[in-house]
Amino acid sequence: MILVLAGTSEGRLAAASLEKEGLEVIASTATTYGGELLAKDFKGEITARPLSFAEMVQLITDKKIDKVIDATHPFAVEVTNNVREACRIKGVTYERLEREGEEFAEDEGIVKARDVEEAVQLTAERESKIRGNIFLATGSSKLEYYIASLDPEKLVVRILPVKKSLEKCLELGISPQNIIAMQGPFDEEINRCLFKRYGASLVITKDSGPTGGTKEKIDAAKGLNIPVILIKRPD
Repeated sequence: MILVLAGTSEGRLAAASLEKEGLEVIASTATTYGGELLAKDFKGEITARPLSFAEMVQLITDKKIDKVIDATHPFAVEVTNNVREACRIKGVTYERLEREGEEFAEDEGIVKARDVEEAVQLTAERESKIRGNIFLATGSSKLEYYIASLDPEKLVVRILPVKKSLEKCLELGISPQNIIAMQGPFDEEINRCLFKRYGASLVITKDSGPTGGTKEKIDAAKGLNIPVILIKRPD
C-alpha cells in the first residue's frame, strides 16, 4: 500500500496516476478543501485533516503502508520532518516528490529572505518609507508573525477561499477590505491588477516554484516597479 501526501497539485497528480496504474493507494491532505480537490480525479481513500507525528505513525501501521510519497509543499517543513521520522521508525520506504524550483537573481527589485522571520525584519526596516500597502502573497500561514511587527492596516493578505484561513485573518485584525480570498495560481495580468487595485508598495511572496506562480508575481511587481521580498525555500 502506498501513502501519498497529496496536498499540492503535484501530489494530486501522483496519487491519481498511481491509482490509474492499478496500485493500491491512499492519500492524505491537510485540509478538507485539499481533499475535495483531490477527489475530483482520485477515487481512493482520503484522509483530509492535519496529522500529528503519532497519527502519521498510526496511519502507516493501520493501513500497512510500505511506501510513502511526500508531495507536500516545499515550505511544509514540519510535515516532511514528521513523515520522514515516521517512515524511519516503521521501516517504510520514503520518497520525496520535490516541486520544481526556479532561480531568481537578487537585484534592485528583489530582496531574498531566508525565512518568514527575516522577511518581517526586512519589511519592518522599510515600513516607514512604504507609502502604500504591503501585499502578502504568502497565504495565512505564519500571518501572526507579520501582525506582531507591522501595521495591520497596511497589510493586504491573499489567502485560499476557505473558512479557516478567513477566520484567522479576521481574528488577527486584518480588515475585510484587505482580504483577498481566491484560488491560485494567478497569471501575471491578475497579479498586476490586484497589486494596483490594493495599492501595493511592497510584495512579499515565497519561492514556491512554477506551480506556485512565483515568476508571475515577480514579473507583475517588477512591471509596476514594486519591490519584492522573496522568502527562500527551506533547506
